[in-house]
Amino acid sequence: MATHTAGPWRVAYNDENGQAVVSGEHTEIATCWHHCVGSIEKEMYSNAALIAAAPDLLALAHQYRDDLRYPPTADSITRRLAAIDAVLAKVTGE
Repeated sequence: MATHTAGPWRVAYNDENGQAVVSGEHTEIATCWHHCVGSIEKEMYSNAALIAAAPDLLALAHQYRDDLRYPPTADSITRRLAAIDAVLAKVTGE
């Protein structure tokens, strides 16, 4: 069983240095830095979004590992696609 901070995680705010902070409900998870290089600031936010989606990605991996033990139905495929779309939207901001 995983012992990480429970999700959901989110890109919560920028700290006093303009670095993106990923937080859970009661704790900071990570701070993503761009080292004052404006050209990689977009990468910083993308990295933070990917980190924030980690609990969702882990949950999907467990769910689909279990789902693959049984033949898929049209309903289960629809649910799987919706869950994947939701996590991808969280990561990419789309």
